[in-house]
Amino acid sequence: MQEAYEGKMRIRKGLEFGIQSGTVDRFESLFERYENELDFILLSMHQIDNLTLWDQSYQSGKSQQEYNEGYYNEILKVIRTFKNYSVLAHLDLIARYDDNSVYPFEKVRDIITEILKTAIADGKGIEINTSSWHYELNDTQPSREILKLYRKLGGRIITIGSDAHYVRYLGDHIDEAMKILKEIGFEEFCTFEKMKPVFHRL
Repeated sequence: MQEAYEGKMRIRKGLEFGIQSGTVDRFESLFERYENELDFILLSMHQIDNLTLWDQSYQSGKSQQEYNEGYYNEILKVIRTFKNYSVLAHLDLIARYDDNSVYPFEKVRDIITEILKTAIADGKGIEINTSSWHYELNDTQPSREILKLYRKLGGRIITIGSDAHYVRYLGDHIDEAMKILKEIGFEEFCTFEKMKPVFHRL
């Protein structure tokens, strides 16, 4: 495909690492296998203790506080040891699958602050994920509060992803995401090449 579209389009290679603290070693091995070929790695968390978020397996039997704090603490635990990624994908994914409505940001602000500080110190970024529109969420993903906090803490590396899954969602709502980033005060967004951020004006 790179040869077919040479001069017309750049095709980058990336992976999404859906990681847990118990699977870090596997993803270290996966990265070692492909590191010379990759341009970009999303770090995401869709399950904890092998219990998935989307079917409520993880949330079941826990209070809203327990499963929200557990989710963010697991991300923090992972990124304190695992460094082979580019950006944190849809950081507040738990909000998409919270049957008790969105958990108040202020109650997890301290944990999220530590996550963002760790990512920034490691030269990593975050993603604004435009699937929030077709999931009909009430806010961006991550929320505007998280985006503002990331910028306040000095974060600059931010990517925009449509998380399409289906062709009809490819590139969906990218313009709206760019507008929101500008309103928050970001001046640039990033793409990646050989695991290095490339900055572009919004």
